[in-house]
Amino acid sequence: MAELTDIDDSSLIDALHATCCSSWHRAEIAEDKLLRFAQTYLMMASCSYRPGAPSDGFGNICLAKEELADRARLYDEAAHYAARFEREEDKHSFSIGCSNFSTNRAFILAIEAARLLGGGSGGNVFAIKLLRLAIKEIKDAEARRRTVS
Repeated sequence: MAELTDIDDSSLIDALHATCCSSWHRAEIAEDKLLRFAQTYLMMASCSYRPGAPSDGFGNICLAKEELADRARLYDEAAHYAARFEREEDKHSFSIGCSNFSTNRAFILAIEAARLLGGGSGGNVFAIKLLRLAIKEIKDAEARRRTVS
């Protein structure tokens, strides 16, 4: 998994400036939550999860190898994702879909952990506990799936 030190903040700030923050100074972007949101996108991309990339709707990214390796494209995806996430956050409305029966307990635990994180740092300890439970639920569901297959 990519560390934040692997992320080129200068290029990321350029991408944000080119997409959603054209009237901002670079220093303003560097201090804004949008940069953190875009950094998070790059962290997800390091795990081969790119929600801003074209997909087939089944979790498969529809890009050629050259497009997958295109750092400018990735940073542009990160900037657009950050802007979209900020709009969702400002509206207090996140589209997350419906739970899958085999992982619905993990789904609920993750949502409740997110709610705790949204309430300030006082919920961090409990969010960690819920996310650990969610991970166990997902691992158990995967083990059951492998047993059935």
